[in-house]
Amino acid sequence: MSIIRPESNVYIILSGHCKGQKCSIPSHEVNRFNQIRVFLNETDSPIFIDKGKLALLSTPGWLETTFNKPYSLKEYTIHKGDGINMLRDNLVAQPRALEKGDVLATGETVFKETRVGFNSSVLVHLDKSGWIELAPRFPIALFGNNNFRLPINLVKGDKLATGEFIFKNPYSSKICWINICFDKSEYEFQIPSCVPLALA
Repeated sequence: MSIIRPESNVYIILSGHCKGQKCSIPSHEVNRFNQIRVFLNETDSPIFIDKGKLALLSTPGWLETTFNKPYSLKEYTIHKGDGINMLRDNLVAQPRALEKGDVLATGETVFKETRVGFNSSVLVHLDKSGWIELAPRFPIALFGNNNFRLPINLVKGDKLATGEFIFKNPYSSKICWINICFDKSEYEFQIPSCVPLALA
């Protein structure tokens, strides 16, 4: 599972749009104000944008190059731990198995095809929340699934649809990010607060 931190440099963005113009980002040069140098075109002087706003310039990450067939919740035990993470049922999907047009249990719609981020994380573009980054094994509740909780509402002992137990009560260390701990793991994993997690 990917351990995602909001301060991680997870996006490799070489071009995008800034102030309505196409721009290029030849390097991730950061100035003393924690801003990144961006060229609007080859002849202009560079401008600087705040670090952390790069995802607003372009589609983050890169396209998924390996394609695996989704499998159902009944078949999940066969695939658990193999790293494929393509669980997809009528009411539950792992991030990599989400498709453009899917509606989450909270009503948000997957706006674009998913992409790959740092350390095999999955980048999902939601219509209201924008790009979010997820570890690939999280079971997301789809529209019609009423057996879900947002990450901050999980409690110790909750069982996710994929069989993991919440080992201790989640908490928020940064705005929009929730820290959760599966089973008896010593590691905490972060998840965006807007993602509805399917329960067993």
